[in-house]
Amino acid sequence: MKGNFTLKKQKMFYLIFDNMGRRMIPVLVAVLILAAGCRNGNFSISGTIEGAGERDYLLLREVKPGLLEPVDSVMPGKDGRFSFRAETEWPSFYMLSIDDNDYLTLLVSPGEKLEINAVRNSLAAPKELKGSEATAVIMKFREEQEKVKARLQELTDTYNDSIDSPRLPLLMDSLDRKAAEIVTAFREKSINMIEENKASMVAIYLLNQHLVPGLQLIEPAKNPELFYKVDSALYALYPESDLVLDLHAFVAGLRKSVTVGKRDGVTPVPGEILHDIVLPGPDGDTLRLSSMRGKVVLVDFWAAWCPPCREENPNLVKMYDMYHWLGFDIFQVSLDLRKEEWTEAIRKDRLGRWKHVSDLRYRDSEVVKQFGLSEIPASFLIDREGRVIAVNLRGDDLRKKLEEVLGGQ
Repeated sequence: MKGNFTLKKQKMFYLIFDNMGRRMIPVLVAVLILAAGCRNGNFSISGTIEGAGERDYLLLREVKPGLLEPVDSVMPGKDGRFSFRAETEWPSFYMLSIDDNDYLTLLVSPGEKLEINAVRNSLAAPKELKGSEATAVIMKFREEQEKVKARLQELTDTYNDSIDSPRLPLLMDSLDRKAAEIVTAFREKSINMIEENKASMVAIYLLNQHLVPGLQLIEPAKNPELFYKVDSALYALYPESDLVLDLHAFVAGLRKSVTVGKRDGVTPVPGEILHDIVLPGPDGDTLRLSSMRGKVVLVDFWAAWCPPCREENPNLVKMYDMYHWLGFDIFQVSLDLRKEEWTEAIRKDRLGRWKHVSDLRYRDSEVVKQFGLSEIPASFLIDREGRVIAVNLRGDDLRKKLEEVLGGQ
């Protein structure tokens, strides 16, 4: 993913799971709706965990937007047998786990009786699972997803093994084409699956999937009608479900953002004084760009869901380390929708040493109109008086300009 990332490529709602990252954390597993009128029902989850230790506790937690809510815990018997009984009003997500790296995510409908036969340290791939058609659908998708991950990893390995080859540019072109073909085919399969299950929580799961960290399988701005269909069907069936409400709120913003049209505003050019920016920081306090007068400042527009933005962040950290002592600083403006995603990206990318602001309104943010933004990443390097020195400098271009401006001081 190189080059600018358009504002239309927004991320969906806050996910507590990232199933494509290096560290496998729990993923949402959804269920086919078994009966629209089935509410206020008990369900059970029982089975055997082979190899469970004497001190192992099996935890059952409900998956909700942004959190895992404890439901119950049991200690498997000497034969590995366990059993849970609980109650849900509609199809709900649950995580069955022994520890953070050994888990199985399920979606259970009222009245279901799940039977699971699994092995300790391999709960995610049970030997047998009965009683949940939806889980079977999700597991089938996951098998295909793992195959795609493996194929993409093979291409990555080929690239890494050829770093020093004189044929690398030609090889890269071939690898890029193959990767694009794999991704396109998998996206088409996924879209078909969503169409087939648009009145099912399975669709919510699929809409949240990532091909690789930061790259959504289904991009909202490119497939808005798909999101509209799922939202319409599920909101009519389960208007009180937290996950459905989360999707509904996201789709409301998506409908507005993709129909907003061209924004007014003129992008500042070198020599002009940059307009002041007055927005809340992560802690809610109002911060002003003008408070940084007297420093050479990079005003950087980004978002947690924007891969090119995230790719550039390590370079910003490096530039900050190299030139901050000479009077260089950074003022990052986020176009995220959710505070959790924004602050987590700040933490993960180690950006906490400089100022961050956002009104969490994505394309409706006042800065989009104010600065005539049409895509991100976007940046303005301003001098000590707030005058624009250069626009959209990244990578080594930013280093060269900072050396030119600050190197002789």
